[in-house]
Amino acid sequence: MTTGLQGADPEDMRHFAHDLDQAHDRLLALRSELGARITNNLRWEGPDAFVFRHAWQSSYAPVIAKAAAMLGETARTIKAQAAEQEQASR
Repeated sequence: MTTGLQGADPEDMRHFAHDLDQAHDRLLALRSELGARITNNLRWEGPDAFVFRHAWQSSYAPVIAKAAAMLGETARTIKAQAAEQEQASR
């Protein structure tokens, strides 16, 4: 069934961008919560603990931050494309 729509539905795009923004915020919050737990509240000593903490700080936390940044950038792009779609549809 054809709806007659060409391109994308701007409202659907905005809702999706909102979902991406929320995922961005959740990832950053999770990174912060885990980081605090790992660096301040985790009772774990020894070489394995040192290796894990180093891996968290040098690899895991930055990867989570990068993923969050990508979600945020994608949300901004989709919002801009929704506005462009509205302009094109007028």
